[in-house]
Amino acid sequence: MGLRKAKHKLSAIFRVAMRNAGKKPPDAANTSEAVAGESLEMDFIGQGMESWGSFPEILLPLRSFIDPSNTGQQQQDSGGTSLAGVVSSGFVKYREKKDDKDSSSSKKKTLELSAFLSEKLPPSTKKQHVARGRLQFETFKKKQSQLMKKLSKGCARKLGQETTFEVLFKMGKEAGEREYNARIQLCIENARRSNDAEYVLDQVGKAIEYLKEMRQGGFSIKEATYGPFFRYLVDMEMVEEFQIFKEFIREASPEPVEKLVYYEMLLWIQVNDEEKIHELCYTVDDCGRISLSILQEYHLVALCEKDRRENLQNLLEIVDITKVSSPEVLKSVFEYLGKSLLESVAVKLLWKLRDSGEVETVSNLIFSYASCIPNSTVEDAILKFNKLHEELDIVSSSSSYENLVNHLCGSNEVATALDVVENMCEAGLEISANILHSLLDAIGQILEFDLVQRIHSIMSNKCVKPNSETFRRSISLCIRIKDFEGAYNMLGNLKNFNLAPNSSMYNSIMAGYFREKNVNKALMVLKEMKEAEVKPDSVTFSYLINYCDQEEAIAEYYKEMKQAGVQASKYIYMSLIKAYASCRQFEKAKQVLMDQEVPTKDHNELKSVLIHALASNGNITDALSIYKEMKEAGCHVDPKTIITLIDHADSNEELTTLAQLAHKLHKSNYWIDGLFKIVVFAVRNNKSSSILDLLKETKNDLSKDDIAVEYWLEEVNSRNRA
Repeated sequence: MGLRKAKHKLSAIFRVAMRNAGKKPPDAANTSEAVAGESLEMDFIGQGMESWGSFPEILLPLRSFIDPSNTGQQQQDSGGTSLAGVVSSGFVKYREKKDDKDSSSSKKKTLELSAFLSEKLPPSTKKQHVARGRLQFETFKKKQSQLMKKLSKGCARKLGQETTFEVLFKMGKEAGEREYNARIQLCIENARRSNDAEYVLDQVGKAIEYLKEMRQGGFSIKEATYGPFFRYLVDMEMVEEFQIFKEFIREASPEPVEKLVYYEMLLWIQVNDEEKIHELCYTVDDCGRISLSILQEYHLVALCEKDRRENLQNLLEIVDITKVSSPEVLKSVFEYLGKSLLESVAVKLLWKLRDSGEVETVSNLIFSYASCIPNSTVEDAILKFNKLHEELDIVSSSSSYENLVNHLCGSNEVATALDVVENMCEAGLEISANILHSLLDAIGQILEFDLVQRIHSIMSNKCVKPNSETFRRSISLCIRIKDFEGAYNMLGNLKNFNLAPNSSMYNSIMAGYFREKNVNKALMVLKEMKEAEVKPDSVTFSYLINYCDQEEAIAEYYKEMKQAGVQASKYIYMSLIKAYASCRQFEKAKQVLMDQEVPTKDHNELKSVLIHALASNGNITDALSIYKEMKEAGCHVDPKTIITLIDHADSNEELTTLAQLAHKLHKSNYWIDGLFKIVVFAVRNNKSSSILDLLKETKNDLSKDDIAVEYWLEEVNSRNRA
């Protein structure tokens, strides 16, 4: 009921804005009073909610484009400006009032973070920073998108959105397109979760404000931007508001507007308006700019998504399936037909596609249909896959086989997937690298020797088209099952495919020998690399340094690395720390962090490695000291490092100290592990009586059926018996 109430209030705001479209917007000080007098349905606005009173002004320009008679003062001021320009003018007024209201609280939060953040950027430099931010974003967008989305969400929860944006701006990170998309998404998510009408309206207002800022900054408003907004309006069943927003996006978005009919179909399905649904299925858009077939493609997707079986079947009767241009649309339709067990409809459409010459498409769609039939085994899916190919008198395509193999591997039916690939070899079909990678990844989860041998047999077939990455994965898989002979056979097979070995392949073999404590064989790999004219890389040297047991050898390999022009990576520094610590050169291990070439961003992670290395090699005192320094500085310590501290605690160590360490693990997957290691420590050192209080404090967090708890209880009992 709370959400429905919030929806009615929000909708009322839109309606009042439309009624006032021909009027001059009221002053900020009198907004609440003016709006409150409009109607009894708006009484709640008069209760000191300034943000609600200011929000209608940002919608006034939109209404004038829905109803041209409602022009008023807004249109007079804007002249002949475009829709986007008129909307932006409304947004500016909203932003000014919003800034007046929030300036004191925003500055207070910012000052708490850093004194310099309270200063505002001069307006004259705004456009320059926007342009520079966009350039930086375009350069690094692939690497930064997930990080920035996570950062925006996390900071917004901790500091509030306005403070977050100011912080990022002061850090020199002007918002880019994806950052704005993440913020809009966050606002919509916040609005969905809340039953508070005032808060919902505030979040929706901010989302619209960000749209304005994107428009002013020259960013494109694409589906990733407006999609969440449309879905929110659909879910809230806000029909009139949806139409207002649709008109804005029609002009503001550079993309073709046919995707808007997809959201409109979702809307009419949501409100169960059968007349509108039928009308959309048979009508082109009002401007006549988009063909009926293109519109119907999006209608098909919406009907499948909302499980409208009858509407879908009716539309499929009139749609020319051979003119559907999007493979994804066809895939969605046939997946739905499989889920709905509509085989007769599917076969009828497949015949039309086959007769038009789309044989490969038909084969792929057969897979889409067969793999989505509910309550069927993989054997059933394969039988249906083969049966439909026979019925339509076509040969399975390589791409449909690839889809089938991926499906089987995803279902942990690796042996069956290998059967399929072997059948492909017999039929002379090409085995792509993607198929081999799916098989190798799936076998890597099982590590059965017979399966590894089968994949090696397949790779000797002439139909196989592997690449260097395929061989790297194959060699790595051999090493994991300790089949070094098989790994070398893979290296020998490279020449059969005109491929050359690389450092990654040799590194896998070298690492395997080192793990087996076979140093001589590992060093032999280094010699073989040089004979094959394969240059060692940073990973190679990190292995060589990591497993050194002599101080002189560590320095020698590091010098050789530098002479070879190989840049020191984070893993090189980790190996140096571990190697020096294993040689009990603890001071040199600490000095690694003093190297000016060590990136600052890696210091915390390297300190965790240092703590682990010191504790593992008997220097628990220095390890705890560095841990305390990190804790006091508020740095993150890797949970595995904390486990190491507990594992190697001195017998005289106080349980309170270990309990504090375990407390740091409370929100990680290692918490139970750390807790029971403390219990084992107490039993081993005759301090079991002191452990009762700790167990009492944590009993509510321990699940009786947790496998880890059962394991550790057995471990404690065995220690006690010993």
